[in-house]
Amino acid sequence: MTPMKPNSLSLSLPGPDDIHRWMLANDIVVLVRSNFNSPSVVVNGYLMAGSLFEPNERLGLAGFTANALLRGTEQRSFHEIYDNLESAGANLHVNGGIHTTGFGSKALAEDLDLLVELLAEALRQPTFPAEQIELLRARQLTSLAIRAQDTREMSSLTFDQIVYPEHPYARPEDGYPETIQAITREDLVNFHQVHYGPRGMVISIVGAVEPGEVFSKVENLLGDWQNPEQPLPLKLPPNPSPEEPLTRKVDLPGKFQADLVVGVIGPERRSQDFVPAALGNNILGVFGMMGRIG
Repeated sequence: MTPMKPNSLSLSLPGPDDIHRWMLANDIVVLVRSNFNSPSVVVNGYLMAGSLFEPNERLGLAGFTANALLRGTEQRSFHEIYDNLESAGANLHVNGGIHTTGFGSKALAEDLDLLVELLAEALRQPTFPAEQIELLRARQLTSLAIRAQDTREMSSLTFDQIVYPEHPYARPEDGYPETIQAITREDLVNFHQVHYGPRGMVISIVGAVEPGEVFSKVENLLGDWQNPEQPLPLKLPPNPSPEEPLTRKVDLPGKFQADLVVGVIGPERRSQDFVPAALGNNILGVFGMMGRIG
C-alpha cells in the first residue's frame, strides 16, 4: 500500500511536532507555533480566575473584573490603551468565565510587542478607574435587562437551575441586577489581588513569529509575576442526576415565541465518554438547522 501524501490542509494543522511548549519559573505555560502563511499573530490564553470564586452576593464579579482590566493600567489610561490598539489595527479583550478568565488578541506580527505589553499591564497592573467602573456597571445592567426578555437566555438559565440545584453551575456568570449593583471598586481590587496570578495560566501565540523570540518576550513581561495569595482550583461538589424528569415553565409577558430546552447531565470532562457524547450532541442539534433535530 502506498502511503498517502500529506495535503496542504494537514500540513497547516497544528500538532506536537510544530508546537513549542515552555513552562516559566512561575509555572505559566507558554505555547508557540509559527505560521508564516499570514503576516498576523494571534494571542489567546486563560488564567484561573473564574466565577466559581464569587460569593453569592457578588455574582458577576469575575466578569466585571475581567471587563475592567483594560479600562486603565498604571502605565496607560483607557483612551491611551485603545488609541494604541487602533493605531496598530489590533484588538485585545479579556472575558470572565466559570472556571477561568480568558483573553485574546490579534494584530500584525510586527505589533506583537504591543500586544504582550498591554496584556501584561492589564493582567498585572489594572487601576480600576471609578468612572470606568460605573460605565461598565451601566452596560452590564442593560445587558441583564435584555437577558430578562430573551426567551433563549432565560430558558438556558432556568435549565441550569433545575439540573444543578445547590451547585455553582446553577449561578449565572453575568450575575443579577442586584448583585451587579452591589459590587464596589474595592471588590474588583480584592478579586484581582487574590485570584489573578501565574498559577494555572496558559498563553498561546500563533503566527508569523519565531518561537524563541516570542518566549523571551513573554518571559520578560510575565516571568517574574508572583501571587502567594492565589488559591488552588476549587473542587466542585458532586451533582447527581435527577431521579425523575423535572420541568419548569417561565412566563415572559408580551412574548409570542418560546424556547424549549431538553437535556440531561452528561459525563465529566475527564471521562472517556465525554468526547463521544459531545460529538453526538453536536450531530443532534448544536449546529442548529444543520443538526438532526435542528
